[in-house]
Amino acid sequence: MTVRVVGDIITVRGFGFAGIDGRVVETGEAARAAIREYLADPQVGVILVAQSIADLLGGEFDGYRLRRSLPLVLNIPDSTGAGMEGEDVQKLVQQALGIKL
Repeated sequence: MTVRVVGDIITVRGFGFAGIDGRVVETGEAARAAIREYLADPQVGVILVAQSIADLLGGEFDGYRLRRSLPLVLNIPDSTGAGMEGEDVQKLVQQALGIKL
């Protein structure tokens, strides 16, 4: 089972340093496409979505998040400052995945 991230370039690259692949998106349409692609992939167990991207999707994101099947869809603070209070990417990975790097 793998983890994927959908977000801005800094968030995606930051998680990339921790070995987590993802998709850089700038629009709601691109975010929808990336999330749907990852939802259809049986190897993906968790999809992390940057808060600013989740905000673009509005109520639609809640539908993804409230699903009761894998992969889990979770929103995370991102590099734009949405939901972030001075935390670095390493701490975000630790919080999101519950692992210590």
